[in-house]
Amino acid sequence: MQQVMVEVCRSYGLRFRVANTRTSASEADAVFYHDAGDFRREVVADRAFRGSHMIRDPRDLVVSGYEYHKVTTELWANEPRAEYGGLSYREFLRSLAEHEGLTAEIRWFATGTGAQMAAWDYGQPEFLELRYEDLIADEAGGFAALFRWWGFSQSATMRGLEVAEGLSRTNGGATRKHQIRMSSPGEWRERFSQEHVEEFKSGTGDLLLRLGYESSSDW
Repeated sequence: MQQVMVEVCRSYGLRFRVANTRTSASEADAVFYHDAGDFRREVVADRAFRGSHMIRDPRDLVVSGYEYHKVTTELWANEPRAEYGGLSYREFLRSLAEHEGLTAEIRWFATGTGAQMAAWDYGQPEFLELRYEDLIADEAGGFAALFRWWGFSQSATMRGLEVAEGLSRTNGGATRKHQIRMSSPGEWRERFSQEHVEEFKSGTGDLLLRLGYESSSDW
């Protein structure tokens, strides 16, 4: 998503900024937040804007995060931590068998990304709410709707679709191949044990019900 946005902005001379703090949006035409929790309305002040916010089944996020965090070079995951006996989070995960590693990732998710997903206001009229599962099921239709929501012209939308197709994981166009895993929605069913299910429920409460990924707590 970020790379698509960058390429389209470059094509049309727009200013693009990746904002990883709560105060760095400035006067850019397009801003990408790595963490949705960093967005603050005061940053845009009185400027009219449109945004998009995408979620994914939290259980699949746990599995994806577990695999990614074992290999990531991100600084935060490679800094020694006292709670892990001096190991970094990456080293800690790699020291564990998969069962224990997924348990650790569930706990990390519940207090981090999961808490952010629970805190997000899903009723903001300026934001188009998307699901990862829907987007990968119909990439062309999903991105076309997204670009139109952002207010792209027809020519910019077509350019965006070209970029999105070229960077599609099915076409092998992603720039960070070590971050791409060819996994399908629902992979958590193959990786979670009943203990993981119970750990997830304990850590995230009714999150899946609130997001519409489950209709009851008996899953």
